[in-house]
Amino acid sequence: MLEEGRALEVVGISAFDERVYRGVLASPGITVQELVRRSGESAGRIQSSLSRLRAKGLVSRLWGRSPRWTATNPGAAIRSLVRGMQGELDRLTDTADELEATFRTVGQGAEEGGQLEVLAGPEEQARWYVRLQQEAKEEVLTFDRPPYVLDYHNPLQTGLLRSGVRYRTIYVPEAFDHAGALDEVGSLIKAGEEARVLPELPFKMAIVDRWRAVMPLQMDPPLTRGVLITGSTMVMALVELFERMWREALPVRPELWQELGDSEPETTDPGLPATDLAPEAGPLGPAAGSPGSATSALSPAAGSPGSPASAPSPAASALSLEDRRLLALLAAGLKDDAIARQLGTSPRTLRRRLRHLLDELNAETRFQAGAQASRRGLV
Repeated sequence: MLEEGRALEVVGISAFDERVYRGVLASPGITVQELVRRSGESAGRIQSSLSRLRAKGLVSRLWGRSPRWTATNPGAAIRSLVRGMQGELDRLTDTADELEATFRTVGQGAEEGGQLEVLAGPEEQARWYVRLQQEAKEEVLTFDRPPYVLDYHNPLQTGLLRSGVRYRTIYVPEAFDHAGALDEVGSLIKAGEEARVLPELPFKMAIVDRWRAVMPLQMDPPLTRGVLITGSTMVMALVELFERMWREALPVRPELWQELGDSEPETTDPGLPATDLAPEAGPLGPAAGSPGSATSALSPAAGSPGSPASAPSPAASALSLEDRRLLALLAAGLKDDAIARQLGTSPRTLRRRLRHLLDELNAETRFQAGAQASRRGLV
């Protein structure tokens, strides 16, 4: 067993990583296999821990036939981390001064209902996120992007949706990278969540009843500091930012990638390769832009709870099953590795198919291809 330790949590080293570090410190030149044997953990988890420790300057890798690990000088390494933390605290103080200046500028003191409270540590941020949801009566607006202070699964949300609380969430594609994410989001949408996706979000936040907001003060993990904003014009500004980005975002429609896998459309020629399109009705053909094509995924109805899935257009039915699934996943904003896992193909094969579809849709990025496919009724 590796020696227990929690002393380094204050400088952003988890208890597990500290145990791995102490194991390396006690046995210079130790291998991953030996750490696995001593800890009982998987090689992948040990390797990830070593990578994090290396990034913090606590361990270094000795090259050779069998890679080995050794600790750097603990005093110098830890003092360097402390100096970095002091710099972060100085930046936090500056941020607090800026927020206070804004607070005073808008003329809202505590007696008028406007308050700012700095939240120390990820646990405090997580606690407030849970509490605000429990207090929600009408609506929760969320920017969802890594890193997380809680597990991505939100056990409160389904119950609150059923009780009438409206949830609107804007995701970034990275939010779908972890195992089970698509199923989780699909379940939430089925329960009533309205979900959209954008390639990027400036930060993460949750706004409850347009009155309170919680958000981190920086986006580099670990999320050591956050802020709770109550009843001020800052909350109003965040709501306005959310609404603008909501209008730009594409609806997440899991029924596309779930239902497309059930059966092959009758009009699809099983002899066609996965990347072939019928020449007379490709994505750029007249059928794709005709009035009879499927409803645009950008329309409000496409993102509303309980709205029926649009029927595929003539252009869509000319696509192979795999290409339609690929376009559906692109429209959801997923990245290449996540799409390859969903389709059960190799990243190399996916890139070839993706290049073909990008050319057909005259798109430069994956997200543009998904947006074009949604607009043209191809998915």
